[in-house]
Amino acid sequence: MSKIHHRHKRYTEAQWRKILQRFKTSGLGPREFCRKEGLALSSLQRWRSRIGRAPVAEFVELAPTSTPSPSVSSWTLDLSLPNGVCLQLRG
Repeated sequence: MSKIHHRHKRYTEAQWRKILQRFKTSGLGPREFCRKEGLALSSLQRWRSRIGRAPVAEFVELAPTSTPSPSVSSWTLDLSLPNGVCLQLRG
């Protein structure tokens, strides 16, 4: 008796990002999600470790902790992000 091998489709990183987003919002466990989507569990796990566990970018409101005095005509804001990017804003 020969074993039937299912060949899974190859997805791009962008497609995996969408798949992982669907997984996050599905409310399903990994095995059930993969079964419903026709995905290999090992692929889902690999892509989750590669890109899926990164924090989702969300809007963060920044508010001043103090009100600048009217005599101050310029300001500088330095912002260091977790990925190493540094932003410097001046006004």
